[in-house]
Amino acid sequence: MKKAIWILGLSLVVLFVWGLYAQAEEVTESGTTYYYSPGKVVPLGEGSLFLSYEAFGLAVNDTGEGLFHNATIRLLGGLTMEKGVYKDERGAGVFILQNGDKVFFKYTMAGETKPGGTGFAKGTATLTGGTGKCAGIQGSFETTRYLVRSSVEGVGQSYCKGIIKYKLP
Repeated sequence: MKKAIWILGLSLVVLFVWGLYAQAEEVTESGTTYYYSPGKVVPLGEGSLFLSYEAFGLAVNDTGEGLFHNATIRLLGGLTMEKGVYKDERGAGVFILQNGDKVFFKYTMAGETKPGGTGFAKGTATLTGGTGKCAGIQGSFETTRYLVRSSVEGVGQSYCKGIIKYKLP
């Protein structure tokens, strides 16, 4: 009887320790994403407009390595702007990693655009899933976007700085 209790107790300890090691570890990556984003504008009256856009970009991590380093990105978004200010920007996108896996996300942002096309915005994105080794990924990131004067009429150019935190299953 003592031997059975000893084996049961040891088994429980082993299962507990194994469970701790089996839990996904959170990873943090810091970097910058550079965007090119053609947009379409619908005027909504004086000082007001609706903007929809498709953006294409490249993510570069500060360390030069990591899951999202050199990932390309595509997203669709939209917002309503009143006198250069917007509080309702939202969209969805996909990172295409260097190995071909994809990571999907949704985001919201708020910001301001100044005359001449410069400005900034802050927002939050939530990872909603992935493919390949990223299937089941969970995470989010805070980001700040900086609009720069574009070299092409009707095309936004910007970069985002942020820190992404995620767990793989």
